[in-house]
Amino acid sequence: MTSRQHPKPVSPAGRVVLWVLLVFVILLTLGVGLSLIGDGVNGRRTLEEGPVGTFTPTERGSCETTCALIGDFTSADGTVIERDVELKGRRAVSSGPLPGEIEDVRLDAESRRPVAYTVGFDWRSSVFKGSAVLLVGVAVATVQVVLIRRHRRAST
Repeated sequence: MTSRQHPKPVSPAGRVVLWVLLVFVILLTLGVGLSLIGDGVNGRRTLEEGPVGTFTPTERGSCETTCALIGDFTSADGTVIERDVELKGRRAVSSGPLPGEIEDVRLDAESRRPVAYTVGFDWRSSVFKGSAVLLVGVAVATVQVVLIRRHRRAST
């Protein structure tokens, strides 16, 4: 028969490192998850209430495999003109010409940095991704707490 091995006790410095990692995981997942959820909720609100207009790309933003589009928004009636707007719901390839004018775009003028959303923006996927990040963060934090407690019991 094999006897159950108890985990090795963790030094006080090791416990501090584990708790710091736990707080880091919680804060990171909260930040990323709530940011994604907020983006989805803001997109939904903007698609329902925001002024309609056209978006004219002027540059590429952050690029991974595709690039965010930055440009100018002009409302359909010409009363709202916003520069340096980030477009959500459509991306461009990292090389080649920028796309032309994009119709039926809605502006979220309430955000700190102006953001426009295309009609094709999938706000549900942003909310789903944010919720998934939060759930994974809770699971990882729970496992960390269980391991910390297990090691604490072994040291007493």
